[in-house]
Amino acid sequence: MTNKKIGIIGCGNMGEAIFSRLSQVMEKSTNLMVSEMDSERRAAIQAKHKIIVEIDNNYLVKYCDVIILAIKPKDFEKVLSQEICCGVSPNKLLISIAAGITTKHIESVVGKEIPVMRVMPNMPAIVGEAISSISAGTSAAKEHMAITREIFSMIGTVVEVDENMVDAVTAISGSGPAYFFYFIEGLIEAAKKLNFDSKTARELVIKTALGSAKLLNQSKEDPGLLRRKVTSKGGTTEAAIKVFESEKLKDIIRSAAEAACKRSKELSGG
Repeated sequence: MTNKKIGIIGCGNMGEAIFSRLSQVMEKSTNLMVSEMDSERRAAIQAKHKIIVEIDNNYLVKYCDVIILAIKPKDFEKVLSQEICCGVSPNKLLISIAAGITTKHIESVVGKEIPVMRVMPNMPAIVGEAISSISAGTSAAKEHMAITREIFSMIGTVVEVDENMVDAVTAISGSGPAYFFYFIEGLIEAAKKLNFDSKTARELVIKTALGSAKLLNQSKEDPGLLRRKVTSKGGTTEAAIKVFESEKLKDIIRSAAEAACKRSKELSGG
């Protein structure tokens, strides 16, 4: 990867997360470039990361071997059709992290002979704990899959999936952080109702969430088994779980994931 020139178009939260991690192993402004059209965001990135942020996407596309499209959805079509397609060629690799945009659609604009990869990262990329799915387009080969895997391994874990599964990935891991934030938000509110101050409530809940996730990851045990280990018969945890079950919490979670998947398909024209 380090012998490739990599360019990132768009420097929002995800674009910056990718750039920040790559800049630890690549020479900025020579092998690693970034472009951003928003002037305030561009100035902030230049000041924070000590790099010249380009405003000419055409130059970035022509100069770089790998182009990561981290563009806002409202700007994606314009940049793709008016700037990217002009300088891209079969010896370059396009990697899109745009939700709802298929490799087939990108290929229809830039040409089917152009290698295209589709990636669905998630918000924890900001702290290097993303889970990203990668999917290959028509002309993407094993080498393109390997390059994409190496790049996105810099921001977390990578899984390969068929592109027809990306809507499901979006529903589970793409939107998933918000589900956990929502539950934690509710548990913090519950703690406050039990007379904890805001700081203590937040610390109790977040540390419990972090510890539980770390335990689950390290133990490799089924979450149901770990739950049962905490749940003593006739105890406090059982009282809470009975409420979850009476309210059919698992059914609610499943319905929510299905709704997210359906919406992802609608957005991608599926």
